[in-house]
Amino acid sequence: MKIGILTFHKSINHGAFFQAYTTYSFLKTKGYDVEIINYINKNFWFNDYKAFLWTKKPTLLYKNIIKIFKFKKSYTKFKLSKFTKNTEKLDTLKYDVIIVGSDIVWNYEWIFLGNDPIYFGEGIEAKKLISYAPSCGAVNIDNPIPDFVKKGLTKFAHISVRDEHTLKIVQKAIGVIPKIVLDPTFIYDTRGEEPEIKEEKQYVLVYAFSLREKEIQSTIKYAKENNCKLISVGYSNPWCDKNYIDIGPFEWLSYFKNAKYILTSTFHGTIFSINYEKNFVTSNNAGIETKIKTILETIGLGGRVIENQSVEELFDKGIDYMHISSKLNELIEDSRNYLLRSIND
Repeated sequence: MKIGILTFHKSINHGAFFQAYTTYSFLKTKGYDVEIINYINKNFWFNDYKAFLWTKKPTLLYKNIIKIFKFKKSYTKFKLSKFTKNTEKLDTLKYDVIIVGSDIVWNYEWIFLGNDPIYFGEGIEAKKLISYAPSCGAVNIDNPIPDFVKKGLTKFAHISVRDEHTLKIVQKAIGVIPKIVLDPTFIYDTRGEEPEIKEEKQYVLVYAFSLREKEIQSTIKYAKENNCKLISVGYSNPWCDKNYIDIGPFEWLSYFKNAKYILTSTFHGTIFSINYEKNFVTSNNAGIETKIKTILETIGLGGRVIENQSVEELFDKGIDYMHISSKLNELIEDSRNYLLRSIND
């Protein structure tokens, strides 16, 4: 059986890389002939690279170029179809099953992503089309749903999503209640694939593109009181002691593995904090609110999300992962089984 995965695998984003990598790797362990459909919307491709290369700061530009090359090297972990930005060339690819997802591939309102109907099945051929854990992101459920979304969703033999917000949009569009499953970064364990890093002191890891001033000051205070350095990865946060912008995906994992505490403002920053059983705080924002709510409330960690509150209080409170892991393991097994059933039935 030949399986193609259609997702945002080439975005220069650590979480985007790992959602593709873990879906691919999990299916490989089950013996499937699987490859990533090496397609990227031309508008998304342009916008993604522009975000990294359009800067007047030579040092930042250099680091971003290094980061891009490290991501390109990581793509060798995938079996890829021939690269194209043209949907017409996808007609030559023949699969028994195409899996759409994960990531925010169903965010049909965000122009940055190209508003691409291909992620709703348009222009691709397979004996079976299924979705695994896509998200609509911050789509406004009160807005009219485009016809291409409604039409496309009816093509799927099985629909699963990763959050309650996306479930409601699918239900509104076609009257079907999809299965909620875990993000694929839960169903394949990447621990053990990290390279070694050397940091002399314990550190608070910051993986955040935006934070409120009170959260920043609270984190600085906590790090100082607990004799920890502040290390930012992926994004520049000048108030941190060190900033590692130009790191590849697997280096990124290493910083999560070795962190004492984690402050993040991203979906996958939250997920990998849980995967590594770290004491973490997530700064809420419009971009991730609908994406993180379902998983955190389901496993009892909804209280780790803050809005301009004291980071110190939550770090001091800690997390009892013995209870969390028991619930999470049940969800992992259920999500794995759902994906395999959807492929094989």
